Amino acid sequence: MNILIRVQKKIGRGINTLTGKAARWFRRPKKRVFPLADRLLADALRLAEIPSPTRREERRVAFVLERLNALGLISRIDENGNVLVRIHSAEIVDEPPLLLFTDLGSKRWHPLESLSRLDAVHASGAGLGDVLGTAALLSAAENIAGGRIVCRRDLLLLFAARSFDDPGTDVFSSITEIPMNRPCAAIGVWGFTLGSVRVHTQGTYRINITFSLDHKKESGKTEAPAPDRANLVMDALLATAQELSRITGDTHNVVHFYTRRLEVGTGFGRIPSEGILEIEMESSDPSLLDNTMNQVKAAAEAAGEGKPIKITVDITSFIPVGDPAVNAGLFQEIREIMKELRIKTNEENGSDPSAFLSNQGIPSLSLGIVYGQEGLHKDEIEIGSIEKGRLLLEKIITQIPREKT
Repeated sequence: MNILIRVQKKIGRGINTLTGKAARWFRRPKKRVFPLADRLLADALRLAEIPSPTRREERRVAFVLERLNALGLISRIDENGNVLVRIHSAEIVDEPPLLLFTDLGSKRWHPLESLSRLDAVHASGAGLGDVLGTAALLSAAENIAGGRIVCRRDLLLLFAARSFDDPGTDVFSSITEIPMNRPCAAIGVWGFTLGSVRVHTQGTYRINITFSLDHKKESGKTEAPAPDRANLVMDALLATAQELSRITGDTHNVVHFYTRRLEVGTGFGRIPSEGILEIEMESSDPSLLDNTMNQVKAAAEAAGEGKPIKITVDITSFIPVGDPAVNAGLFQEIREIMKELRIKTNEENGSDPSAFLSNQGIPSLSLGIVYGQEGLHKDEIEIGSIEKGRLLLEKIITQIPREKT
């Protein structure tokens, strides 16, 4: 009887030991199996903390140059501060390179909110989605330099320090004006959203119209009563907004017109001496878009005639209407790669800087590499999607343009 009791106790202790080990194993945090994706995310987190925008994104450019130099890659900076690096293929081939481009800057940087936060599933922070393209291109450069990715042709990486839609700067000039840099195809790499492909069938203008009292025109005149003076800027601004709505309304919805901001004066009880009207126009008809823009400028300038009001019209952003016919083959190749990776393709119509290249006969599109959500104060990224986005970029580098069968 005693023997049976001792056997039962030993079996019980054995079961308890196994149960305890199993419980500890299930509680133990699982190690991530995507170290390359972790490296990409680490670069993104560091970049997001660097202040932006600045005149030439000097600190972010320094970060990129430090990483490229550590990889033994020779880069150059053009007159606008943009970084361009050419990575040669393993074999000498007399074929045009493939271009990958992205924007270094972010208009949503915040000294506190850009200090990103991490948990097991998400990474979040202000402007985090804006820097994922830069981090992805650095990841690709590191994998090529380390021999993990073998390029079929030369690869050009363009990190833009100036905004692509800046009407006073041609970011792609170092690409389009040098024959040896003219690519066979170009891919813009952004953060959101994995599976989305921008086909840039829309062109956009963003225009700032500022109104201010012109004291030179008021000199020598009898001072108007305060209530009349108080309405000058407001009246001119509202009259301009109404006239612009009439102009764009005559385009039968071919040109879409949006008032993004309307602001005057200081506070209550003060005479408003300044005002601003920010508008955006979008259309798939390039000639109609340009004609409407010229009408808007003329109407705004006419609103100040005969009044002591100074009106200034500035085009702050411009992206042309792209040529979708040039991109048909490239889009199909990207769709096939996404199908292999089981990524659902979502074709997005809208404006995109790749239109500057497609209008010059260069197949060019833009795509996202992560799932998540872009927010007003912070972005939220699904960490698990980074590896799939990284693999998408890797296949694009090694397979585009694909061999024709």
